[in-house]
Amino acid sequence: MKARKEAADTSEFIWYDDEPVGWWTQIDDASISDSGANTTTLKVKDASLFAEHDIIKVPRTGEIMSVTESTSNDSTQQIKVVRGYGTTTAAPLANEDWLMLTASAMEQNSNAPASKLNQPTKFTNYTQIVRTTFDESMTSAHELKRAGGKERNRLRAKKLLEHRLAIARVSLWGEKKEDTSSGKLRRLTAGINSFITKRKDMGGGMTEAEWEAFLEEGFEYGSRTKLFVCSRTVGGAINMIAQNKIVTSSGEETYGIRLPRYRSFHGDVIIAVDRSLEKAYAGYGFLLDMKNIKYRPLNGRDTKLHPNIQANDVDGWIDEYLTEFGMMVRQPKTHAVLFGCTGYSP
Repeated sequence: MKARKEAADTSEFIWYDDEPVGWWTQIDDASISDSGANTTTLKVKDASLFAEHDIIKVPRTGEIMSVTESTSNDSTQQIKVVRGYGTTTAAPLANEDWLMLTASAMEQNSNAPASKLNQPTKFTNYTQIVRTTFDESMTSAHELKRAGGKERNRLRAKKLLEHRLAIARVSLWGEKKEDTSSGKLRRLTAGINSFITKRKDMGGGMTEAEWEAFLEEGFEYGSRTKLFVCSRTVGGAINMIAQNKIVTSSGEETYGIRLPRYRSFHGDVIIAVDRSLEKAYAGYGFLLDMKNIKYRPLNGRDTKLHPNIQANDVDGWIDEYLTEFGMMVRQPKTHAVLFGCTGYSP
């Protein structure tokens, strides 16, 4: 399970995302409890879900309401309703009460209801140039090495690994920036962490209940199978929680490595321990919907070895690996990150 690859045509690339379709919102009015059971104008967190003739259920009280008007803009999120529209009597509402859209209920021979359309959100990212150079003098190149083999071949293998690890770190932790202060254009790409909005601070040892709550939120939208990239600390905590829930015989195979699969009620989690998540990042774990993540190398600028880039008068050689790429992370609500985990807590 790995990110899909799609070449970028320009060093700044654009995409548009719709919000996942939802049917839940909450009351957003700290003073609503003083309004009694008859208030018909409700401030909510997202009024774009509703249109005239929609039916709303209040789970806490059981009340049914009918929407007569909906206003959703930058300054106002508000609906007007008929209270106690079903058989359940209206009751006072509380701030942050959940409201569930059930469906529209139209009159016979009615006109079509108002459409509910949100404009897609525009996202942009840059490609970043990552270069890893290595060299050797001609004197060294012509010496007989005790270890045998050519030093250049050894360095090429070693530096390729370093280059790929650098790309992995940028892919996760990069932040978008454009800098022209030197007179030349320098761009940084935003990594996966920059796009994720669902963030859970474990604040110490992670309990089974906290892990389950994290998965419940993380699987609210998107695929039923996701990749969980985590530190050894977080992986160890999951190992203590999981016991017989981790399956290795039917795990996901990536780059020839069989990864363990954690089966939960919310969805399947493919676990990949990332050794770069250490020290200050030892408490991190990323739940990623890989169908919504793309690696975007600029056309013709994916990882390549460029040999002999030294000046003509240099008595030696210089090679380099060069990659120009950006990350494309769609549907931020399909991903989640936990942090602050120090281990397992019973």
